[in-house]
Amino acid sequence: MWWNDIYVSASAAWLGRREDVRDAVAEGRYDAADAVRDDYLAIRVSDDVHPPDMAVAAARLAMERSAVPAGDVALLAHASVSFQGRDHWVPASYIQSRTVAGSATALDIRQSSNGGLAALDLAASWLAARPESRAALVTTADRYGLPEFDRYRSDSSLPRGDGATAVVLSRGARAATTAVARLLSTVLLGDSTHEGAYRGMRPWGESYGGRDVPVDLRARTWEYLATGATGEEVVATLTAGQQRALKQALSEAGVEADDVARFVFPNGRWWHRGLDPDRTTWEWGRQVGHMGAGDQAAGFTHLVETRALRAGDHVVLSGAGVGMNFGCAVLEMLRTPDWDPVETPPSPDGRTP
Repeated sequence: MWWNDIYVSASAAWLGRREDVRDAVAEGRYDAADAVRDDYLAIRVSDDVHPPDMAVAAARLAMERSAVPAGDVALLAHASVSFQGRDHWVPASYIQSRTVAGSATALDIRQSSNGGLAALDLAASWLAARPESRAALVTTADRYGLPEFDRYRSDSSLPRGDGATAVVLSRGARAATTAVARLLSTVLLGDSTHEGAYRGMRPWGESYGGRDVPVDLRARTWEYLATGATGEEVVATLTAGQQRALKQALSEAGVEADDVARFVFPNGRWWHRGLDPDRTTWEWGRQVGHMGAGDQAAGFTHLVETRALRAGDHVVLSGAGVGMNFGCAVLEMLRTPDWDPVETPPSPDGRTP
């Protein structure tokens, strides 16, 4: 979808403390061979701040950085992958109550690692379809800890990092003069051919307490491959879907790949192969880990905070989620804001509801 009059007014990220992967290897929590293959330097870990409060901190900073009044926010979309601290509730409403309040619609998005881009596309669509709506707030937050998830062993090649992000979208004449970037296009695609690769082949669980923990995504993949699919076929579907979304987003934006200043992919080594490292965020991402739904917004925020982008630059945000779902967004920088690099904004008062 090509967008007109949709802008990124501000963004922010909250990251956990830095944990050197060598420490995890020395303590037996991360296989040494996996560490060499994965090529990460560090992973971010939140010891006692839970995802909804991470998102509140990021959202407050993003709103502070923007010129958008809280009352203008007509939608709050929160994307996540991991457990959010409570069962049977809506984290988006909690985040709304502690940030913009008001009568905005609050929605939770569950599209795995493609959730942040799905929420961005939804927010842009919401604003475009409702002329009276002037702004939307998109947040992500994920925390990967035992017993629910083993950040170094539950999945292959993607050790998880804890963190949250926030993006403020806006529209109108005021947004055009104050925003950081213009949203040119977004694309969401799906290919369910190998949706079982992360589901596995075991019977459905009957209750929360009956689940196998920690989550073992590697075992699920092997269960699926035992049915006859090959790893090469799964990877080919994943790669083709992400490339298709990227090419379509660039085409709709009227931007050539060679004219893209920076690509923000998921924080994993294999996504960045074949590209000049200076055009990606891998050197940053390998010190953060895979943040679930938030890699793209966090990577974009890092580029802006470190003055790696200037007016006129084009930025591609690319993602993929299990299922499989694919997303891409193309942005054009309008200005370089004077944001200080802030990886861990102050946590909200109180770390429990």
